[in-house]
This record gives sequence, structure tokens and C-alpha cells, in this order.
Amino acid sequence: MRKSLASLLIVATFASIPAFSQDHLVSGEAVSARLSEAAAVRQGQTALLDRVLSSSEAASAASVLGTDLARVRAAVPALSDAELQDLARRAAALDADPVAGLDADIRTLLIIFLIVAIVILVLQAVD
Repeated sequence: MRKSLASLLIVATFASIPAFSQDHLVSGEAVSARLSEAAAVRQGQTALLDRVLSSSEAASAASVLGTDLARVRAAVPALSDAELQDLARRAAALDADPVAGLDADIRTLLIIFLIVAIVILVLQAVD
């Protein structure tokens, strides 16, 4: 009798697991939507940095630093999500209000900072 009761209890427990687990799982559509959204955000951030790095100010800043701007631009997709988000936020601020009391020298220094930050982050990723 005890064996039958224990067996019945085990079967009932395992039978109820799928019903409870369905409440806590994320649907495949939700996962796909989140991944698509994250990919679109990353693509937009990469495009923003590419646009800033393709400016004439970035070219002059890279020449001052002695850095190959093409290599810097090619390294942007290798940045982590956090690094890319931080640099894109800075580039967006620079892009949104390029004047804001800043003269061309300060703007050039900000672009130099972006280039140096990307170079440093890529060098750290390589090590």
C-alpha cells in the first residue's frame, strides 16, 4: 500500500511540473523580439559611431594621433555592448549639439577622445 501511495505521489508530482513550468518560461516569440530589438539598437549605435568617425574632424584628429582611422572604424563592431553604448551616447551628445558653446578645437578633442577610447578598448579586448 505504501509503495502504491508513494508511486502515485511521484507520478502526480512529475505530471504537475510541466503545468507549473509553463508559467515561468519566456515564449520563443518574446525571445526573438528581444534579440531583434537588441540587434537593431546595436546596429544603430554602430552606424552613429561610424558616421562620427567618417567626419572630416575625425580624419584630422586621427592624423594628429597618428592612428589609422580605417582600423579604428573596423574595430567598432568588436566593441562590447556596454562599450558601444557608452561611446554611442557620447557621440550622440556630440552629434545632437555640436556647437553648445564649444569651438572647433574642443569638438576635435572630443573626437580624439572617442578614437582613443575605441583604440584602448580594442587593445584591452585583444589582451
